[in-house]
Amino acid sequence: MAEYQLFPDIKLMIGRHDTPLAANATEISFCSSGVCEYSVGRKYYYLKAKNCIVMRGDPETAISYSSDYCGITLLIDSQLKSAAFSDILDMQDIMRKMSRGERCIFSADEKAEKLFADIYKEQAASKAAILRIKVLELLMLLSEQKTAHCEQQELIEQVGAFICRNVSDHYTISELSEKFGINPTTLKSAFKQYHGCPIYSYAKNRRMFRAAELMSTSDMRIIDIAEEVGYSNASKFSSAFREVIGVNPKYYQMERKKFLAQQSGFVSGNISY
Repeated sequence: MAEYQLFPDIKLMIGRHDTPLAANATEISFCSSGVCEYSVGRKYYYLKAKNCIVMRGDPETAISYSSDYCGITLLIDSQLKSAAFSDILDMQDIMRKMSRGERCIFSADEKAEKLFADIYKEQAASKAAILRIKVLELLMLLSEQKTAHCEQQELIEQVGAFICRNVSDHYTISELSEKFGINPTTLKSAFKQYHGCPIYSYAKNRRMFRAAELMSTSDMRIIDIAEEVGYSNASKFSSAFREVIGVNPKYYQMERKKFLAQQSGFVSGNISY
């Protein structure tokens, strides 16, 4: 992961980041490959390839990544005390346009994709001046992004929460629409509009990230973890896990155990010292 403090109020981060998002901060992230899970309290949001997320800081936010995740993040101090580029952009106005709600997920258009690609290329060459220009250009472009308002937001959040609470169960669109009293077609379109992915993908993402969590925090066997998240067929579970997390379950479990053992050794070394 690389970091660049491009302006006093704007930090550019390449790859994964575990920096807690301060309450006065706004995050703009673009995923070029893999999946990123945002857990906010008991709500879950997924950033997938070619999608962007704009979200306000929340101390409850936790971030998890698939093994093949690659992305770009801008962390912006929403107070914007610096006047470093006030004669170029009205950042207060731009932030208001991008942060109408707590978070927003949308597909990046061709122009935004190119700018993110340019930023990735220029950071590798460490061209700070060009990075600053590209980031300002990106902010201007994203401020003009048209995002549709989800009129059924509260209901769609309830559907998402229900899926996450019942991660071991598989529900059809018909069953969910009947349970929540919403037309199946409206449910599908509104859910994708709000969450940035179809219901099936959302449910699978939650199951696989839950499985990855269990592999990291328990001694459960992979077959038992598969059943815990609703898979009775080990082969289908392995295929779904690899599709979302980027590696097969056995490899992921082995690598996590190695990592935790190294962390444990590092900590105990400090204590003995």
